[in-house]
Amino acid sequence: MGLCVLAIYVISGFFYWVAIRVIYPYQLDYGEGILLWQAQHASHLSTAYASIHHYPYIVFHYPPLYQIISLATSILTGDLLIAGRLVSAISCFGISVTLAWVVYCTAPKSASRSTAVGGAALAASSPFGLITMMFWTPLMRVDMLGLFFTFTGLSVFILARTAAQRYCAFALFVAAMYTRQSLIAGAVACLLVAGIMNLRETIKMFAFTALLGGTVMGVLSFATHGEIIKHLFLYNVNRFSIGSCISMFSFNLLLVAPIAPLAAVAAASPVRDAARLLSRRNAGRLRARLSSNPYRIALFTFTAYFILSGVVSLAAGKSGASLNYFLELDLAACALASLLTARRVWWHRPKRAKSKAGFSNALPMLFIGFQALTVSALVYFNYVTRDMRVQGARNSAALVRRLSSSPDPVMSEDMTLLYKAGKQLPFEPAIVTELAAVHIWDETPLVDMIRSQRFSVMILGSDPDWLHRYSPAVMHSILENYQPTETYAEFSDSFTVYVPSSRASSIKVR
Repeated sequence: MGLCVLAIYVISGFFYWVAIRVIYPYQLDYGEGILLWQAQHASHLSTAYASIHHYPYIVFHYPPLYQIISLATSILTGDLLIAGRLVSAISCFGISVTLAWVVYCTAPKSASRSTAVGGAALAASSPFGLITMMFWTPLMRVDMLGLFFTFTGLSVFILARTAAQRYCAFALFVAAMYTRQSLIAGAVACLLVAGIMNLRETIKMFAFTALLGGTVMGVLSFATHGEIIKHLFLYNVNRFSIGSCISMFSFNLLLVAPIAPLAAVAAASPVRDAARLLSRRNAGRLRARLSSNPYRIALFTFTAYFILSGVVSLAAGKSGASLNYFLELDLAACALASLLTARRVWWHRPKRAKSKAGFSNALPMLFIGFQALTVSALVYFNYVTRDMRVQGARNSAALVRRLSSSPDPVMSEDMTLLYKAGKQLPFEPAIVTELAAVHIWDETPLVDMIRSQRFSVMILGSDPDWLHRYSPAVMHSILENYQPTETYAEFSDSFTVYVPSSRASSIKVR
């Protein structure tokens, strides 16, 4: 009962935090703006995945599933930005439900109904102690929806009783890949496990997945005249830094420090089983072990997923990457930690509380207690920042009015402002800078537009924060031909209004 009460507190507190941020009408994160533009144009794929060598210079760097769903959801919300965030929030809740579902269904028959529910409650609340989940769930970003498809696919695969159910799991993995193209770890993990269980059936499932994914890509390629392949793969080639990769990986490891040891302990047994399989080349014994109960196959599958998602997360060394590259790895760690801790719930015996197993019995309460403390901090943060949100919204509204009254074209680094003002997005700074750096795109036309002062107003992140998003040529063109006039502090950042030098006035800070 205590676990369930704490789980309800954790989940309700987390989604209170999420709701406050979802309804904030302006930018929470730099990446929301480009997703907002993509969702606006998702119903016309040939326009969305257009050539980047013609104005506007925009890369549609994700598959279109999240954007299409967000656009459909906006019919209900009346606001595309809030719709996209709502899709992410609902997806997060769905991930929580799938984790609870797996843990509940893998509980042994000897476990009582109350301990099975307690283990499921523990699993349901486990993602909400993650820093990455806290800050990505309320955003208009593709990650949560893609991970929802992935975790639903993993859950269906683990609990499948028929071949048709396993094929459904791989259909969900294809949906995940068409939400974010890097979400391949779940499908590969299940193929590895399926290969141990039945190699012939695995080949069929791989063929089905490849055929389904290839058919969808063929349709999208036809609809976009082949441009989608360039946008998804060629234009996603960013510079890579091993130093940045190590630094970000280490930082994320610090953030998940309370969960990582539990995940490592849970993964130890499946890793040992896999090592024995490789050394002895006897799959029959491992197959029998996995078939003996659903808990073992869940543990083995999530261990494979944990390792593979760790490999995929190394892409965080790309220029412009952020902590969302570790969402998959962190959630896999949550799944393993939940499975391990749920066993302590199932085996709990009050009379053993003072024995050597006392700490083991206390582990579930310590685990969920960490989530409760984290959520309490979130609720407090919402409380102390309410005035900042109000003032940030006022300043953003002032910037929207400035953009609305300015002749086209205009530019804003906070791209959500362009949506609110009904203006065209001319380019996405970070992406075109990367394309210019790796010589895939010629930035000369953009530089010429700036030098000729074509933009009637440019809203940029306050100096020096915005400088890293622009190439030297673009940056110098802005500084030589535009001057700042006023600065506004938004909720998530500060922005300065730049106008052509011939019309600049003295700077005014607000």
